[in-house]
Amino acid sequence: MLEGMLSPGAVALYESMLREGPIPLDGPTAGGPSMAELLEKGFARRDYRTDPDTPQVVAVEPARAVDHAILAAQQSVLEQSRQIQAAREHLDVLQAIYLAAHGQAGISGIEVLDDAARVAAMSVELCLSAREEFLSFATHRNRKAPDRRTAMTFPAAVTARGVVLRNVYERSALEFAGAQEIVAASVAAGWQLRVAPELPMRMVIADRHAALVPLGVSGADGALLVRTPNLVAALRVLFDLIWAQAVPLGDTARDAGTGLTPAQTKVLELLATGMTDGAIARHLGSSERTVRRHVSGLLEALQADNRVAAVYAAVRRGWLA
Repeated sequence: MLEGMLSPGAVALYESMLREGPIPLDGPTAGGPSMAELLEKGFARRDYRTDPDTPQVVAVEPARAVDHAILAAQQSVLEQSRQIQAAREHLDVLQAIYLAAHGQAGISGIEVLDDAARVAAMSVELCLSAREEFLSFATHRNRKAPDRRTAMTFPAAVTARGVVLRNVYERSALEFAGAQEIVAASVAAGWQLRVAPELPMRMVIADRHAALVPLGVSGADGALLVRTPNLVAALRVLFDLIWAQAVPLGDTARDAGTGLTPAQTKVLELLATGMTDGAIARHLGSSERTVRRHVSGLLEALQADNRVAAVYAAVRRGWLA
């Protein structure tokens, strides 16, 4: 029954735990890939409460574990369906970009920028020219982690005239040491931030008049400056589709009335993005043990058996937007 949800090794370990009981957290089995899979998919949970001196891993009741797994699978199918639909809706846009990039069509309002410095300067210029809204996708496809100076900061005049700044991070763009500082600086600069599991590309859009789309995955190969109104409008629809499904970041957990500490609030936000304990630890600049302790506290506060259930409970309670 579980073969479609878990690997054979994880199925065997789960059935063993159901028959024989909890496994010590410091035991050899608790650190293996099968146990990691059970914890990630909600079939097991770490228990620090029964005996703090000898923490253990316990099996989650099958009725709840399978129910959560089915719900996660349904959400995955729904997300894939949405992505397919979005791709179909924007096929004409992608085809026009392809033709323009390969010189097969002369499309009015599209300019190829093949110099990386010019692309970077144009991105800033578009933001400075925005009057109502500036939108962006931020991916992280390079081996070298960016430093704090890469935070998206602009002159105060941009936000002073009421320009709304919205950015969606690809999840991998936050899974490195120092990312928290970049996020904090961006929030301080006035950005509204969200996180999506994956993004199709980097992109910036200024109001409804211009967009900058990279020719390659990383943007190092140049970009297209798009000023054709219908193409810019289509790219805005793509942005809004992804924005609506992304997880808010920076101020989503409502501290008042939650009883959570600031550290737990931040862990809850990142937990909702699907980050692993290790990725959260790198983002916050703390240890995985500290993150696991915060996760354990969240599970207790939300009366949840696993990470997925905790996020759902937080949303139901209004702790996450």
